[in-house]
Amino acid sequence: MGETVFLVNFRNRSEFYPPFGIMYVADALEQAGFATELVHDTAEGIDALVERVAAERPLFVGFSTITGPQLRPTIEASERVHALGVPVVWGGVHASIMPAEILREPYVDHVVVGEGEETVQELARTLAAQDTSGIPIDRDEPILGLASKRGDGSTTLGGTRPFIDDLDRFRPRWDKVDVERYLIPSGPYRRAIPVYISRGCPFRCGFCYNEVVMKRTWRQHSDAFIVDQIQMLRDRHGIDAVDYADDYLFGRPKPMRRLVEIVGMPWSGQVRVQLLSKEFVGWMRQTRCQWVNVGAESVSQRMLDLMSKDQKDWQVPWGIRNLVEGAPDIEANVSFIVGLPHERPEDARANLDGIEYLCGLSRNVRCSVSMYMPYPGTPLWQRALEAGYEPPSTQSGWAELDLDRSNTPWMDDAEARAMSSINDVLFVGRSEGHWVLWPYYALLRRRWRTGNFRHYWEGWMKERLLQSPARPLLQWAIDHLVRFNAATHKGPTSEAG
Repeated sequence: MGETVFLVNFRNRSEFYPPFGIMYVADALEQAGFATELVHDTAEGIDALVERVAAERPLFVGFSTITGPQLRPTIEASERVHALGVPVVWGGVHASIMPAEILREPYVDHVVVGEGEETVQELARTLAAQDTSGIPIDRDEPILGLASKRGDGSTTLGGTRPFIDDLDRFRPRWDKVDVERYLIPSGPYRRAIPVYISRGCPFRCGFCYNEVVMKRTWRQHSDAFIVDQIQMLRDRHGIDAVDYADDYLFGRPKPMRRLVEIVGMPWSGQVRVQLLSKEFVGWMRQTRCQWVNVGAESVSQRMLDLMSKDQKDWQVPWGIRNLVEGAPDIEANVSFIVGLPHERPEDARANLDGIEYLCGLSRNVRCSVSMYMPYPGTPLWQRALEAGYEPPSTQSGWAELDLDRSNTPWMDDAEARAMSSINDVLFVGRSEGHWVLWPYYALLRRRWRTGNFRHYWEGWMKERLLQSPARPLLQWAIDHLVRFNAATHKGPTSEAG
């Protein structure tokens, strides 16, 4: 076994955020004297990863996990790495939510629960000190924050590791990734870069993993650390704007406003709708905000209360109107969640109408819908179980969950997919077409306004055309007859895809 650790994050094709989790863990391991190699790739990179593992025999391979389709390549790679006799470690949000369930899989040896920097340092030192492969760990004292298999097949969790008290102790290792891959457009700026400056969220949304993993805490790097990191990215990579990619940027509004002013660069980030007063919007414009993500989630007060959003239904249109009127050039990406447990038809109808209303305010407003995904331990988890949800029994089952399909028995999967597809065309991509395509758009708008997502033959026909010899003709029509936003800040969307 070597003294190198491989850290892996499988992404989908539309993802443009750097793999911050493994970038931070890499720094922790390097500080502890271990070399690291980072892999951020799609499923097409599995063979190359396994070949490198077989050749280099790392101390262990750590996989960052998130619930949904990105688990598929993680599972395949984990099985193949484990078959080589190299320890497999899972970490990240998904792993932190269900460590015991993950350890039932034969291909996972250890699970890092919560923040990983200090836990992987201790794990690496322990494995390096052993003569065997470290499956299982030969140690009497359990490691805090680590769930592991014992020699008798049972599992152990070494207790909860406290949150890192000083985030500045660890930094994201930009030198371990190709920064050019993560540059994104932001308004007129072409070289914006996502950065993380804080962890957690102080709010209590009942659907969110933050309630389980981060316990409603919110911590940030020091101003000096943040300014130095951004200055380094400017000097070395010529960035011209910053995307604050945090779960919630304004955990403390006044200090964070001051920080944005100190950095002094065009920016974007996550904003709660309650903040969008006329005064705040004026400040956003003055500080050259380019776009914001707003988690509206619903315009039904009943559903907002059920999910503990701590938000009033009138605040969504109020905030977006303030933004459109006070800063018309700022783009707003407004997200909604549908299919929550105990959602009624009138709640769903309110969201469909609300999305159409908000997008009618400006072409710079985009609204996305995500299907509810039940997370164990979240406040809505018990409600989901009571409503008939049966969680997957394997990690392959968890890989089937997705934000654009039904994840629960009370929502029809075909209708969920149709809703998501129509939403992407009309309200995310903000697609508009030549007059010859008006009948197509009229059909989509009628479906949206009536809530009829059954028998979505238009989508079926488009998919068949995309897989047929007529694809070049369809692509020509899209290129010449359709206007849409091909790269939203929720990830790229396309009429052709």
